[in-house]
Amino acid sequence: MNSRIVEVLHEEHVATVAFIDRLAQATTGAAPLPAAQDPATARLLRDATAALGGELGRHFDFEERPLFERLADDGEEEIVAQLLAEHAAIRPVAAQLATLGRTAQRSGFTPAAWAEYRILAAELCALLRAHVEIEEQMLLPLLEESLDTETDARLQAEYAGNL
Repeated sequence: MNSRIVEVLHEEHVATVAFIDRLAQATTGAAPLPAAQDPATARLLRDATAALGGELGRHFDFEERPLFERLADDGEEEIVAQLLAEHAAIRPVAAQLATLGRTAQRSGFTPAAWAEYRILAAELCALLRAHVEIEEQMLLPLLEESLDTETDARLQAEYAGNL
């Protein structure tokens, strides 16, 4: 990768896949209702709340404003429309999961809340995995070939300033 912003987005995609792998492992199959004080569950909920409550939205917002606008101006409206639709599908699932996670951090899971959390986690994992794959295969290569050094540096600085 020659583009620093493409490299940063790729690194975030790798971290997202690692997160959804952890989330899926903890919530699929015959995953039992976690104990209220279970350290692994507490760590997962903390990580999920941070990822879903802020990091994911910041990543999506950055893509939607300078990056998708740039690609649309370059005639890539179809891929932009697809990615925007995926963001629109992912955001409410992530928000619901984050809300359930915050509640569970305070008071643990009830059996009904755990069942709902597991369903939402499976949906989010599927949506995010497919989305990351498309961005890795389509978005990042388009950006790599369209960004000049100056624009790349400006975008990377802008994104770093929003951390």
